[in-house]
Amino acid sequence: MKNYIVNELIAAMKERIPRGINLANYLTDALCMGKEAVYRRLRGEVAFTFDEIAMISCKLGISIDQIIGNHQSNRVTFDLNLLHSPDPLESYYEIIERYLRIFNYVKDDISTKIYTASNVIPFTLYSSYEYLSKFRLCRWIYQNGKIRTPNSLSGMHIPDKAVHAHKLLSEAVKACRKTCFIWDSNVFYSFVKYFAGLNLISETDLIHLKNELELLLHELEQISAKGEFSNGNKVAIYLSNIDFEATYSYIEKKDFQISLLRVYSINSMDSQSPRICGIQKDWIQSLKRHSTLISESGESQRITFLEQQKSFIDTL
Repeated sequence: MKNYIVNELIAAMKERIPRGINLANYLTDALCMGKEAVYRRLRGEVAFTFDEIAMISCKLGISIDQIIGNHQSNRVTFDLNLLHSPDPLESYYEIIERYLRIFNYVKDDISTKIYTASNVIPFTLYSSYEYLSKFRLCRWIYQNGKIRTPNSLSGMHIPDKAVHAHKLLSEAVKACRKTCFIWDSNVFYSFVKYFAGLNLISETDLIHLKNELELLLHELEQISAKGEFSNGNKVAIYLSNIDFEATYSYIEKKDFQISLLRVYSINSMDSQSPRICGIQKDWIQSLKRHSTLISESGESQRITFLEQQKSFIDTL
């Protein structure tokens, strides 16, 4: 059990350190320790002290409770990913960066598989679209009542680092070898209509959103017809025949698995518990059995679905 916990701690550290940084070099600086002493700990020859683990947990936001709880059959832990910044835009960037760290960690492994059952358009598919991503942020700000929401998305400033993170997130998701989407048949439903009725966005914004939704729909048509992203990585898309109440994701690669549940509009709570990951995977697989494959097959159902989404966009 001790070795399992140390291995999971090391895996969690690798996931959370900045990309391109060697873990031993990071710990040498973070713990003010010689490199050989760090390597002895990474090899399991010397145990991390309580103070060292506390410092690692604080600097990288790793839940030690979760790592320990993974090996207790009567206990399961979730990371709520609580936001630390009082600034809503900075909090938003924290969320995007968290997703980016996860996908960067798994994207280059040939064993990586991603499963997502979603009742809304997955943000990872439209994060590179300017107005769609701005609208998502605008909606979240409005729902939380944190700052005055602009009446025009064109006047809404998103920090450059967040825009860059949007682009990287889109690229990272498409870099994963195998992805499976299960969509509620109403994933486009009321994406914009409700908030346009509340006068949160301008008529000009609505035109931009409509254009980007049409571009997104065209992109989804290409992906579903070929069953792959433009880079050749495989994508399976299913349309669910039953409704489901939330968005569920499960990501796995060799020696790593994580389950995510969407909460508070744009955030997710997650767990690396093997028990929870097994339940999440089984649940998504059960939804697949009640769904119709429309990528590389189900042409009639695919055309009907795309025409329904196009009809909805036209009513905006």
